[in-house]
Amino acid sequence: MNPKTALFFLAFLPQFVDVQRGSVPLQMLVLGSIFIVLGLISDGTYALVSSLIGNRLRTSKSFARRERLVSGGIYLGLGVTAALSGHRSSST
Repeated sequence: MNPKTALFFLAFLPQFVDVQRGSVPLQMLVLGSIFIVLGLISDGTYALVSSLIGNRLRTSKSFARRERLVSGGIYLGLGVTAALSGHRSSST
């Protein structure tokens, strides 16, 4: 339903279509279907791997401790930066 995706397919896929090999719409349909299947496989793999890594990180006590230390350090750094960046008034 995204018009940019449709424009991409209309611009990209025709270079792989051979008029002498049969129906152009059928070739476009096959190429589009292959693209969709490859996208589902790759995106599904990313989702499954991310889920496994996320579950391991959620149950890891050492990761939780490091996460707290890093986020605390970031907040301290932001606080120090805010405290040291004084207000500059303009002379008129």
